[in-house]
This record gives sequence, structure tokens and C-alpha cells, in this order.
Amino acid sequence: MDLLRISLQPNFFIGALLTLFALFTFLPFYYVILASVSDPKLITEGELMLYPKGFNLSAYAMILENQKFLHSFMVTITRTTLGLAINLILQLTLAYGLSRSYLPGRKFFMLYIILTMMFNGGIVPTFLIVKATGLMDTIWALVIPAAISTWNVILLRSFFENVPDSLEESARIDGANDLYIFWKIYLPLSLPAIMTIGLFIAVHHWNAFMDAVIYTNSESLQVMQLFLRDMVIHMEMSALMGDMSSVKNDVSSLSLRTASIFLASLPIILAYPFIQRFFIKGVMIGAVKG
Repeated sequence: MDLLRISLQPNFFIGALLTLFALFTFLPFYYVILASVSDPKLITEGELMLYPKGFNLSAYAMILENQKFLHSFMVTITRTTLGLAINLILQLTLAYGLSRSYLPGRKFFMLYIILTMMFNGGIVPTFLIVKATGLMDTIWALVIPAAISTWNVILLRSFFENVPDSLEESARIDGANDLYIFWKIYLPLSLPAIMTIGLFIAVHHWNAFMDAVIYTNSESLQVMQLFLRDMVIHMEMSALMGDMSSVKNDVSSLSLRTASIFLASLPIILAYPFIQRFFIKGVMIGAVKG
């Protein structure tokens, strides 16, 4: 009876549903890990595996020896670092200014910013602007056009508004200016929000693909996602033409692809545990206003 009573509780069904969803979400990534470390001679693409077949790290050795992979990895790190720094600086300062009730024209600026969420110039006008400003085929073309996220600004603004005004008033009595108040009071109190928004920004830049296709042409600016695309296309074309000379040391194309995907995802996976405690608080940004 106790087991039946537990199974009929809504929380039990919600927990079971979320567990099932998490399992289905993890399975593709689990398959990538298994395929990347299995013996290439013992696996075939699409085969269901519950454990590695053999153990072989030759695919990782080949990928890490590939200079194009290492270069695209460093370009992606540079892009993510620059993008994260520029995005946070601009979005935090803009959100803080909009959160101040005494800002002249505050409602007008807020309305103007919200309009950008509903109306977008599109790919062609944005491309023409990037070209006219001389940003084409530079690292800045991957960072500056997406420097401001309206949604992130609104969330940060809501978080800043929830900070008690008494803290600012006390600081002003002691002679603090706006810059000091922003740096010493609002930023430390908003650390969960900053870490959460920062995670979203970093993931966006790390996974970005289309802007690199549109705005860059040189191989020196090839990001990780473009490398993965070119590798998959090259291997598929080699398989169609019956030419597998590009795959050496008996390493299959499946092992190379899965190893590359895992290595490309590894930095974000390693970064998440360090900011998880902030993320749990930050997911509630703007949910409560009082």
C-alpha cells in the first residue's frame, strides 16, 4: 500500500518523467563517448552499444596531432573569451543604467530596446553593415554584431531592480559615486545572474556556426564548428568516392568524428561544474519582482 501511495503522488510521476527525459538526452552523448574510445574495427555506425568494444585512443591521438584542429580550437577559445568579456561589459552596464528609476528617458530607451526583439534587419542588412564597417574576415566580425542581447539585458535589469535601494542610498551618503556603487555593491550581489548569463554567452560563442560562415573566409579564422563541418563533408565524400586514404592507422571515420565532437564539447562540460552553484540561483533571474 505504501508503494502504491508513493506511485500515485504527482511528484513521483514528475520525477520519473524528468529522469526518462534526462536519460534520452544523455544517450546520444554516451554513444559518442563509446564510439570514440572503441576499437574502430569492432564498431559500425548506428550500432547500439552499452559498453566500449575494445579500447582504442588512436582517434584522439590523430585529432590532437591535427594542426587544423588545434588552430580552430584556439580560434574558438579566443572568440569565446573576447565575446564573453565584451558581451558582459556592455550588457551589464546597459542593464544597470536602465534599472535606475532616475535615469532620464528610461522608458523611451527601454521601449527602443524591446522593439529590437520584435523587428530584426535580417541577414543581408547585417552583412552589409559588417562589410561597410570593415569587420569582414576579422575576429571582431564574430564578436561585435552579437555584443548586445536584448533578452539578457532585460533579465539583468530585473535582477538589478530587486537589489534594495537602501544599499545605494547608504553608499551615496558615504560619498560613493555610480561607478563605485555598480562595482562594489551591484556586481557582487548579482554574481549568480552574471555567471548564468555568462554561461549562456559562452555556450553561444562556442557553438556559433552561421556567422563564421557568412563573415569569414580565411582559414586562419576557422572556428571549431567549421572544422567539424569540413571534416564530416570530407569523410563523406571520401567514402562515396571509395577513397579512404585520408583515414590512416586503421581509424574509422566514425571514430574520428565522435572523438572530435567530444573534444569540442569538453571545455564547456568542464566549466559547468565550477559555476553550477551560481547557475541554480541564476535560473530564477527576474522571476520575482518586489
